[in-house]
Amino acid sequence: MEKALKIATTARKLKVTAIVDATPFVALRTIPDNAPARTDLTIAIDGRTVTADLATRSVRKAVKTLTDNGSDNVVLILQGVLTPSNRIEEAGIVAQVKVQAPAAAG
Repeated sequence: MEKALKIATTARKLKVTAIVDATPFVALRTIPDNAPARTDLTIAIDGRTVTADLATRSVRKAVKTLTDNGSDNVVLILQGVLTPSNRIEEAGIVAQVKVQAPAAAG
């Protein structure tokens, strides 16, 4: 078996991207204009709980995109910096509409 090259280094931040389940967002249908400016999000993954603080405005946009396009046609992406306390800081969420692959000619 061939040995692997090993390199040790450090990093200032651990950037994460998570594809999150849209079901709880779809259930909201809409977020009222008088909702708080921030939204606390809790994500369970493999027996671990991670939290994030999101701008409600971005959650509102994601819910609208999900409502307009259907959850089967949208992927919900959360990005930020993971801290040792299982908190995602500098977090942002976006609902991206899936692009349909063109039909093969033939």
